[in-house]
Amino acid sequence: MSVAAVFVLAAFSAAVSLAGSPAGSVPTTKLKAKVSPHRRRLSPGTPIRFSIDTRFGSRPPGGRFVLRRADYLFPRSVALNGRRFPSCSVRMLNRARGGLRACPRGSKIGSGVVPGRAVDLGALISRGRLTLFNGPGGRSITVNVRVRVPAIINTTVSARLRRLRGADKLTLVLPSELNTILDGDIVTSRVHLSLGATRTVNGVKRGYVEATHCPSGGKGRMRGTFTFRGGANASADAKVAC
Repeated sequence: MSVAAVFVLAAFSAAVSLAGSPAGSVPTTKLKAKVSPHRRRLSPGTPIRFSIDTRFGSRPPGGRFVLRRADYLFPRSVALNGRRFPSCSVRMLNRARGGLRACPRGSKIGSGVVPGRAVDLGALISRGRLTLFNGPGGRSITVNVRVRVPAIINTTVSARLRRLRGADKLTLVLPSELNTILDGDIVTSRVHLSLGATRTVNGVKRGYVEATHCPSGGKGRMRGTFTFRGGANASADAKVAC
């Protein structure tokens, strides 16, 4: 596997230190999510944009925790409608050597950013730009990642989508061999994703993300669960106004 591919997927790793984790250090995470437009009691079927902001750290500060798996359980107040949108697969982008124009029109459903640090290469700062496409059959999200520093990188991975007890769950698994470059970690303290696209189906405007219902308290609940190298875990909840 190329150094470029290793760096890109490692950009999803979480850490906050230039040294190894001190004894007793545990990973921490903060999760925020919001919908737009924000209007109290959005009508069911309203197309919306859904953003997720995840920040990683440790307690006490100074820990290095490399992310192996990230699970996002969306609130029941929203639904992802990938089956109604064109799709683009990892294979399609790989055949086009990462050329985004290879994806069908209307398959792009979001974007994101992953700032990272090559901590064993002088803490070199890097910034990954994410382009999100609807995966085959709406059962996944195809994630294209582009990085310019420390090298020009363009690679694509797939994140699985499932429907669990009325809520959509997004899962990204990172193989352990993709968390390092030149025997050192590539880490980030933040992952930001924004999902939202619309298209007209039978004369009706539909959204990739749509409001479904709103709990009596006016807020839905989202949960992020993260597993790190070595078996450490962390989770966080976010309340999402609806």
